[in-house]
Amino acid sequence: MKALDSLRIFVATQRKGSLSAAARSLSLSPATISRRISALEEELGVQLVDRTSRNLKMTEAGQAFLSHAEGVLEAMADAEQAARSARQRPEGRLRVHSRTHIGLRVVAPLLPRFAQRYPDIQVQIELSEHPVNLVEHDFDVDIRTGESNDSGFVIKRLLSSDEVLVASPAYLKTNSRIKHPSDLPQARCLTYRREHEATSWKYVDEQGATQELAIQGVLSANNGEMLRLAALGGMGVALLSEPTVRSNLQDGTLVRLLPEYRFAVRAFSNGIFAVFRQNRALPLKVRAFVDFVAEALQDDAPVAAAALDAS
Repeated sequence: MKALDSLRIFVATQRKGSLSAAARSLSLSPATISRRISALEEELGVQLVDRTSRNLKMTEAGQAFLSHAEGVLEAMADAEQAARSARQRPEGRLRVHSRTHIGLRVVAPLLPRFAQRYPDIQVQIELSEHPVNLVEHDFDVDIRTGESNDSGFVIKRLLSSDEVLVASPAYLKTNSRIKHPSDLPQARCLTYRREHEATSWKYVDEQGATQELAIQGVLSANNGEMLRLAALGGMGVALLSEPTVRSNLQDGTLVRLLPEYRFAVRAFSNGIFAVFRQNRALPLKVRAFVDFVAEALQDDAPVAAAALDAS
């Protein structure tokens, strides 16, 4: 580590602007600082500091060496943090934002197990139907549906899912069966409402082209669980994620319509995503939470079955 000490001394000297200021910040004498820089110059075979000037001034070689030295010290700091983290337990306050239905159906069932595994993390969850800025609102993680184009954050897919058309047996008894996606605009549909957007459902036709249908729902809501319950009650046809209605399809309380077609509300990249800030050393509490949720959704079928809604 002696070489790293020399790098720290050299960088501190340039940042502080003088030998005496660097000596005070490092609790060393100016003479020691001078000797260590001279030894570094001798080892490198180049002059780093111009000693003919009354002020501390770097040579061209010193300027080139400084940027690399700073990079080495930053990398070493990251390595030291990683080593310390390996023997530490995740702890502290973890602020999580989630869409309401995802928070209730996905995150909430996982919290007891998460708390048991990580007792030193205090989780604070806020639910809403609106996107949030992680930095402005001081959130560590945002659980979102659909992909994000925000390159300033790390985006990790937690669960993939297709959306399926479903209706109850009671609805199908009293309404004409839907034979083609083009029949849907005339059917009694249950739609997810996103603010003032018009509702449209997309599907891939027989030629592989994406088609879009304008849907006027007999019920619209900004919560997928309400749409699922309405479909169970025979109110109409809903387009919901397959994991959400998997148990209903298995027990026959809902029937899948037009299984030969692929549907989506907005895009064919449906799923749950964890979004978090980019940091050189990701806080242990964030890594622990994101990895735990991703693992649970892949391994725990009952939780995954409630994972997504049409939002």
